[in-house]
Amino acid sequence: MTELTIENILLLVTFFIPGFIYLKSYRLFVPDIKNDFSKDWYEALGISIINFIIFSYPIYKINEIDFLKIYPFAYFLLFGFMIIIAPILWAFIFYKISSKKWFSRFLINPTKSAWDSFFSKRESFYVIVTLKNGRKIGGKYGMNSYSSVFPQKNDIYIEELWKLNKKGGFKYKVEQTQGILITEGEISTIEFYL
Repeated sequence: MTELTIENILLLVTFFIPGFIYLKSYRLFVPDIKNDFSKDWYEALGISIINFIIFSYPIYKINEIDFLKIYPFAYFLLFGFMIIIAPILWAFIFYKISSKKWFSRFLINPTKSAWDSFFSKRESFYVIVTLKNGRKIGGKYGMNSYSSVFPQKNDIYIEELWKLNKKGGFKYKVEQTQGILITEGEISTIEFYL
């Protein structure tokens, strides 16, 4: 039976934890259906191995000079960075790279829908929402507005209501407005204006 030492525990943690942290972090950047982690086992293991390969030389050098006995706090700090912080950084870097337009020429954009892609920009617009019954609602979609993300239904909260004129333009802000929540089942189209 293998002896339970700090080195063996760190080796076990090194090959399993980073991949799961990466997957969990990446799903915070790109919403996804909640999966059973047992289905992510091979992907997590593969990511952990890639993470280990990236850090293999520093790990070799640290273990070569018996760094654990000389500087135990720094040793655990470095392993903490490699196991916890680095996978979060890899997820963030991959998210940023994959959301660039040039990236879509090589691989599929990870964003699940046009809705998520558009609203993830977090920009302010004036909007006209046409409901399925034909009614038009004008408003300001600003920094306090909200739109749901995949896998939730495409609901939208607009922070300010605006009265529309007969030509469909914005006339004035409705007094004492606290906004409006419109559910996916009611939305036909949404128009955006600067």
